[in-house]
Amino acid sequence: MKRLVGMHDKDEREAMRPGIEARHRHYGLDPRIGKDQMAGSFVGRLAMSGEITQQQYEAAVRYCEVYQEMQATVGGPKPSGAVNLNATRGMPAPENVERSKKALADWRAAVAAVQERQNEVRAGGALIAALDYCVLRDESHTHMIGWMREGLNALARHFKIGDKRKAA
Repeated sequence: MKRLVGMHDKDEREAMRPGIEARHRHYGLDPRIGKDQMAGSFVGRLAMSGEITQQQYEAAVRYCEVYQEMQATVGGPKPSGAVNLNATRGMPAPENVERSKKALADWRAAVAAVQERQNEVRAGGALIAALDYCVLRDESHTHMIGWMREGLNALARHFKIGDKRKAA
């Protein structure tokens, strides 16, 4: 019942404390909102502060999913994260050709949607670079936020997220 009302037991609080303190120290986040999963990424923090809309945040999440699926398909490098020391290496699973084709087609369509918007703004931005650095690499480049918004708007339209008028 305590978890339902937001209270955690002592062990859980102790396990979460270093991460929450680091977010407070590094990003200046209030410890109460530092628990939120969105606070763990640059785009999530922008969404929490209201600098990007919820639709743009959802487009960023979807873009990451499409990218990761494409990387898994082509055998690209695994995303950074915790190392699983218990993982075993065995025979690779047989390739799912249809899944691979779909993943590559989804990725190409998403990039084409952003490229189309890039062509509309011409030399007025670097949308693909902003999405790469701010969304995929999760780096904090505040000078690219405007370009990232444009790219996320194009992706929101492409993924049909939310109201088209608000995403434009």
